[in-house]
Amino acid sequence: MSAFRLLAIVVAALVLVVVIEMMRRRKLREKYAGMWLFVGIGVVCLGAIPGLPTWLSNLTGIQLAANFLFAAAAFTLLFVVLQLSSEVGHLEEEVRTTVEEIALLRCELEGVRAELDKRITSAEERLLRAQP
Repeated sequence: MSAFRLLAIVVAALVLVVVIEMMRRRKLREKYAGMWLFVGIGVVCLGAIPGLPTWLSNLTGIQLAANFLFAAAAFTLLFVVLQLSSEVGHLEEEVRTTVEEIALLRCELEGVRAELDKRITSAEERLLRAQP
């Protein structure tokens, strides 16, 4: 087994252990962990099975196994960016909605405070008039 393949297996196994540990400590949500587990298992398989990258490159019509691995990494990163962009868009929408709700609640609170101040002032004036 070449040193590079061994390094790839060790690094992928380390990634798997880190992802599982982060999930256990609730630092990484399951929907993101699944993707990283898939990537880690894929790298372990590519490193452990000697002819797999060459076979996959021949299957897809790519001339070199290195080009196949590069393309697979690029598509994986593209998928990660797409997923995270989708999540950011969703979170931006949630933040906008929350800010709008807070603004409406503040406006309502100011109205209630103004009404309460009027009632307090009115009650104080009545008390002052009622005293001899």
